[in-house]
Amino acid sequence: MSTYSARDLAEFDDLAASLILDPILGFTTHKMSSKFRPVRRDKDELRRIVREFQRTGNSLLAYDSLVTGKWSHNFFLCKTKRQVAAFNEHAMRYLHVFHPTSGFRIVPSKRYTNDNKMGAKVVVSQEWQKGDCMPKLSGVISEMNPDEEKVLLRPGQNDFSVMFSTRKHCSQLWLGPAAYINHDCLPTCSFISTGRNTACVKVLREMVPGDEVTCYYGRNFFGCNNEECECVTCEKLVVLEIVWNCHVCVCVYLSVCLSICL
Repeated sequence: MSTYSARDLAEFDDLAASLILDPILGFTTHKMSSKFRPVRRDKDELRRIVREFQRTGNSLLAYDSLVTGKWSHNFFLCKTKRQVAAFNEHAMRYLHVFHPTSGFRIVPSKRYTNDNKMGAKVVVSQEWQKGDCMPKLSGVISEMNPDEEKVLLRPGQNDFSVMFSTRKHCSQLWLGPAAYINHDCLPTCSFISTGRNTACVKVLREMVPGDEVTCYYGRNFFGCNNEECECVTCEKLVVLEIVWNCHVCVCVYLSVCLSICL
Protein backbone atom coordinates (compact mmCIF):
# COMPACT_ATOMS: atom_id res chain seq x y z
CA MET A 1 0.00 0.00 0.00
CA SER A 2 1.50 3.31 -1.10
CA THR A 3 1.79 6.39 1.07
CA TYR A 4 0.99 9.76 -0.46
CA SER A 5 2.13 13.28 0.15
CA ALA A 6 -0.81 15.69 0.15
CA ARG A 7 0.49 17.31 -3.05
CA ASP A 8 0.78 13.95 -4.86
CA LEU A 9 -2.63 12.77 -3.68
CA ALA A 10 -4.28 15.99 -4.90
CA GLU A 11 -2.58 15.74 -8.31
CA PHE A 12 -3.27 12.02 -8.76
CA ASP A 13 -6.91 12.35 -7.72
CA ASP A 14 -7.56 15.19 -10.18
CA LEU A 15 -6.09 13.18 -13.04
CA ALA A 16 -7.63 9.80 -12.17
CA ALA A 17 -11.11 11.27 -11.76
CA SER A 18 -10.85 13.18 -15.06
CA LEU A 19 -9.81 10.04 -16.95
CA ILE A 20 -12.29 7.60 -15.43
CA LEU A 21 -15.20 9.23 -13.61
CA ASP A 22 -15.82 12.51 -15.44
CA PRO A 23 -16.41 10.98 -18.90
CA ILE A 24 -19.12 8.74 -17.42
CA LEU A 25 -20.82 11.53 -15.44
CA GLY A 26 -20.64 13.93 -18.37
CA PHE A 27 -19.18 16.87 -16.45
CA THR A 28 -15.99 17.88 -14.64
CA THR A 29 -16.14 16.96 -10.97
CA HIS A 30 -14.49 19.07 -8.27
CA LYS A 31 -10.73 19.33 -8.57
CA MET A 32 -8.05 20.26 -6.05
CA SER A 33 -6.03 22.35 -8.48
CA SER A 34 -7.51 25.54 -9.91
CA LYS A 35 -5.07 25.17 -12.81
CA PHE A 36 -6.08 21.60 -13.66
CA ARG A 37 -6.80 20.92 -17.32
CA PRO A 38 -8.00 17.52 -18.56
CA VAL A 39 -5.57 15.58 -20.73
CA ARG A 40 -6.16 15.55 -24.46
CA ARG A 41 -8.08 12.32 -24.84
CA ASP A 42 -11.32 11.73 -26.69
CA LYS A 43 -14.09 11.54 -24.08
CA ASP A 44 -16.01 8.93 -26.07
CA GLU A 45 -12.88 6.74 -26.15
CA LEU A 46 -12.38 7.10 -22.39
CA ARG A 47 -16.02 6.25 -21.85
CA ARG A 48 -15.69 3.17 -24.08
CA ILE A 49 -12.67 1.95 -22.08
CA VAL A 50 -14.52 2.27 -18.78
CA ARG A 51 -17.66 0.60 -20.14
CA GLU A 52 -15.57 -2.28 -21.48
CA PHE A 53 -13.99 -2.69 -18.06
CA GLN A 54 -17.45 -2.64 -16.53
CA ARG A 55 -18.28 -5.62 -18.74
CA THR A 56 -15.04 -7.63 -18.41
CA GLY A 57 -13.47 -6.55 -15.11
CA ASN A 58 -10.01 -6.59 -16.76
CA SER A 59 -8.39 -3.76 -14.77
CA LEU A 60 -4.88 -4.14 -16.23
CA LEU A 61 -6.14 -3.82 -19.81
CA ALA A 62 -8.31 -0.85 -18.87
CA TYR A 63 -5.46 0.93 -17.08
CA ASP A 64 -3.05 0.41 -19.97
CA SER A 65 -5.65 1.75 -22.40
CA LEU A 66 -6.22 4.83 -20.23
CA VAL A 67 -2.56 5.82 -19.82
CA THR A 68 -1.56 5.89 -23.48
CA GLY A 69 -0.57 8.86 -25.57
CA LYS A 70 1.91 11.72 -25.44
CA TRP A 71 0.38 13.15 -22.26
CA SER A 72 1.22 10.01 -20.26
CA HIS A 73 4.85 10.05 -21.42
CA ASN A 74 5.21 13.64 -20.26
CA PHE A 75 3.38 12.97 -17.00
CA PHE A 76 5.35 9.90 -15.94
CA LEU A 77 8.70 11.24 -17.17
CA CYS A 78 9.09 13.48 -14.12
CA LYS A 79 7.74 10.96 -11.60
CA THR A 80 9.70 8.56 -9.41
CA LYS A 81 8.94 4.83 -9.42
CA ARG A 82 7.16 5.28 -6.10
CA GLN A 83 4.97 8.04 -7.53
CA VAL A 84 4.15 6.00 -10.65
CA ALA A 85 3.09 3.08 -8.43
CA ALA A 86 1.02 5.40 -6.24
CA PHE A 87 -0.81 6.85 -9.25
CA ASN A 88 -1.46 3.36 -10.61
CA GLU A 89 -2.92 2.33 -7.25
CA HIS A 90 -5.13 5.41 -7.02
CA ALA A 91 -6.38 5.09 -10.60
CA MET A 92 -7.36 1.50 -9.81
CA ARG A 93 -9.56 2.79 -6.98
CA TYR A 94 -11.56 4.79 -9.51
CA LEU A 95 -11.70 1.89 -11.97
CA HIS A 96 -13.07 -0.38 -9.23
CA VAL A 97 -16.09 1.90 -8.95
CA PHE A 98 -17.12 0.37 -12.28
CA HIS A 99 -16.12 -3.21 -11.51
CA PRO A 100 -18.96 -5.66 -12.25
CA THR A 101 -19.04 -6.67 -8.57
CA SER A 102 -18.68 -3.23 -6.94
CA GLY A 103 -22.32 -3.05 -5.85
CA PHE A 104 -22.55 0.74 -6.12
CA ARG A 105 -22.44 3.61 -8.62
CA ILE A 106 -21.39 7.26 -8.58
CA VAL A 107 -24.10 9.33 -10.26
CA PRO A 108 -24.84 13.05 -10.77
CA SER A 109 -26.54 14.99 -7.96
CA LYS A 110 -28.07 18.46 -8.08
CA ARG A 111 -28.93 18.68 -4.41
CA TYR A 112 -26.20 20.72 -2.73
CA THR A 113 -25.52 24.44 -3.08
CA ASN A 114 -21.81 23.96 -2.29
CA ASP A 115 -21.56 22.02 -5.56
CA ASN A 116 -23.44 24.74 -7.45
CA LYS A 117 -26.18 22.13 -7.88
CA MET A 118 -23.82 20.00 -10.01
CA GLY A 119 -22.13 17.37 -7.89
CA ALA A 120 -22.20 13.62 -7.40
CA LYS A 121 -23.47 11.02 -4.99
CA VAL A 122 -22.99 7.31 -4.36
CA VAL A 123 -25.95 4.94 -4.66
CA VAL A 124 -26.01 1.16 -4.27
CA SER A 125 -26.80 -1.12 -7.21
CA GLN A 126 -27.46 -4.27 -5.18
CA GLU A 127 -28.84 -5.24 -1.79
CA TRP A 128 -26.52 -4.75 1.20
CA GLN A 129 -27.07 -6.02 4.73
CA LYS A 130 -26.15 -4.37 8.03
CA GLY A 131 -22.49 -5.06 8.79
CA ASP A 132 -21.48 -5.59 5.15
CA CYS A 133 -18.34 -3.80 3.91
CA MET A 134 -17.90 -2.20 0.49
CA PRO A 135 -14.19 -2.76 -0.18
CA LYS A 136 -14.25 -1.12 -3.60
CA LEU A 137 -15.69 2.12 -2.20
CA SER A 138 -12.43 3.40 -0.78
CA GLY A 139 -10.48 6.58 -0.14
CA VAL A 140 -7.06 7.81 0.93
CA ILE A 141 -6.03 10.13 3.77
CA SER A 142 -2.94 12.33 3.66
CA GLU A 143 -1.87 14.57 6.49
CA MET A 144 -1.11 18.21 5.74
CA ASN A 145 1.24 20.55 7.56
CA PRO A 146 0.46 24.30 7.73
CA ASP A 147 2.70 25.06 4.74
CA GLU A 148 0.94 22.47 2.58
CA GLU A 149 -2.44 23.87 3.60
CA LYS A 150 -1.40 27.32 2.40
CA VAL A 151 -0.22 25.96 -0.94
CA LEU A 152 -2.99 23.46 -1.65
CA LEU A 153 -6.17 24.87 -0.11
CA ARG A 154 -8.43 27.68 -1.25
CA PRO A 155 -11.13 28.15 1.43
CA GLY A 156 -14.62 27.70 0.04
CA GLN A 157 -13.31 26.40 -3.29
CA ASN A 158 -11.38 23.16 -2.83
CA ASP A 159 -11.59 22.42 0.89
CA PHE A 160 -14.52 20.04 0.32
CA SER A 161 -12.46 17.00 1.30
CA VAL A 162 -10.52 18.30 4.29
CA MET A 163 -10.97 16.91 7.78
CA PHE A 164 -9.29 17.90 11.03
CA SER A 165 -7.87 15.12 13.20
CA THR A 166 -8.30 15.97 16.88
CA ARG A 167 -6.06 13.02 17.73
CA LYS A 168 -3.17 14.13 15.51
CA HIS A 169 -3.97 17.85 15.67
CA CYS A 170 -3.61 18.38 11.93
CA SER A 171 -5.69 18.75 8.79
CA GLN A 172 -6.06 15.73 6.55
CA LEU A 173 -6.86 15.49 2.86
CA TRP A 174 -9.47 12.83 2.08
CA LEU A 175 -9.73 11.86 -1.61
CA GLY A 176 -10.72 8.96 -3.81
CA PRO A 177 -14.11 7.46 -4.78
CA ALA A 178 -15.28 7.46 -1.14
CA ALA A 179 -14.89 11.25 -1.06
CA TYR A 180 -18.04 11.42 -3.21
CA ILE A 181 -20.08 10.05 -0.31
CA ASN A 182 -22.37 12.76 1.02
CA HIS A 183 -23.08 13.55 4.65
CA ASP A 184 -26.30 12.72 6.43
CA CYS A 185 -27.15 13.21 10.09
CA LEU A 186 -28.77 9.77 10.02
CA PRO A 187 -26.29 7.94 7.75
CA THR A 188 -26.67 4.62 5.99
CA CYS A 189 -22.97 3.78 6.35
CA SER A 190 -19.79 4.61 8.24
CA PHE A 191 -16.11 4.84 7.35
CA ILE A 192 -13.82 2.09 8.60
CA SER A 193 -10.03 1.96 8.42
CA THR A 194 -8.44 -0.50 6.00
CA GLY A 195 -4.84 0.54 6.57
CA ARG A 196 -2.59 3.28 7.82
CA ASN A 197 -3.96 5.85 5.35
CA THR A 198 -6.95 4.19 3.69
CA ALA A 199 -10.60 3.55 4.51
CA CYS A 200 -13.69 1.96 3.02
CA VAL A 201 -17.35 1.80 4.01
CA LYS A 202 -19.40 -0.36 6.39
CA VAL A 203 -23.19 -0.63 6.05
CA LEU A 204 -25.22 0.45 9.09
CA ARG A 205 -28.63 -0.71 7.95
CA GLU A 206 -30.20 -2.72 5.14
CA MET A 207 -29.95 -1.03 1.74
CA VAL A 208 -31.68 -1.75 -1.56
CA PRO A 209 -30.75 -0.63 -5.10
CA GLY A 210 -31.07 3.13 -5.46
CA ASP A 211 -30.43 3.92 -1.78
CA GLU A 212 -27.76 6.57 -1.26
CA VAL A 213 -24.56 5.78 0.59
CA THR A 214 -24.16 8.48 3.26
CA CYS A 215 -21.79 8.94 6.19
CA TYR A 216 -21.71 11.26 9.19
CA TYR A 217 -19.01 13.94 8.75
CA GLY A 218 -19.14 15.31 12.29
CA ARG A 219 -21.27 17.64 14.41
CA ASN A 220 -19.66 20.90 13.26
CA PHE A 221 -18.69 20.14 9.65
CA PHE A 222 -21.45 22.39 8.27
CA GLY A 223 -21.15 25.25 10.72
CA CYS A 224 -21.82 25.23 14.45
CA ASN A 225 -23.92 22.15 15.27
CA ASN A 226 -24.29 21.64 11.49
CA GLU A 227 -26.73 24.53 11.27
CA GLU A 228 -25.97 24.85 7.53
CA CYS A 229 -26.52 21.14 6.84
CA GLU A 230 -28.52 20.32 3.69
CA CYS A 231 -28.84 16.58 4.21
CA VAL A 232 -32.08 14.66 3.56
CA THR A 233 -32.64 14.00 7.27
CA CYS A 234 -32.37 17.68 8.19
CA GLU A 235 -34.67 18.59 5.31
CA LYS A 236 -37.30 16.18 6.63
CA LEU A 237 -36.94 17.63 10.12
CA VAL A 238 -37.50 21.14 8.75
CA VAL A 239 -40.65 19.95 6.95
CA LEU A 240 -41.91 18.24 10.13
CA GLU A 241 -41.23 21.43 12.12
CA ILE A 242 -43.20 23.49 9.60
CA VAL A 243 -46.09 21.01 9.68
CA TRP A 244 -46.04 21.00 13.49
CA ASN A 245 -46.01 24.79 13.68
CA CYS A 246 -48.93 24.94 11.25
CA HIS A 247 -50.78 22.39 13.36
CA VAL A 248 -50.18 24.46 16.50
CA CYS A 249 -51.36 27.64 14.74
CA VAL A 250 -54.55 25.93 13.58
CA CYS A 251 -55.22 24.60 17.08
CA VAL A 252 -54.71 28.06 18.60
CA TYR A 253 -56.95 29.62 15.95
CA LEU A 254 -59.72 27.10 16.54
CA SER A 255 -59.40 27.54 20.30
CA VAL A 256 -59.76 31.33 19.96
CA CYS A 257 -62.74 30.97 17.64
CA LEU A 258 -64.38 28.51 20.00
CA SER A 259 -63.89 30.80 22.99
CA ILE A 260 -65.44 33.72 21.07
CA CYS A 261 -68.45 31.64 20.06
CA LEU A 262 -68.98 30.53 23.63
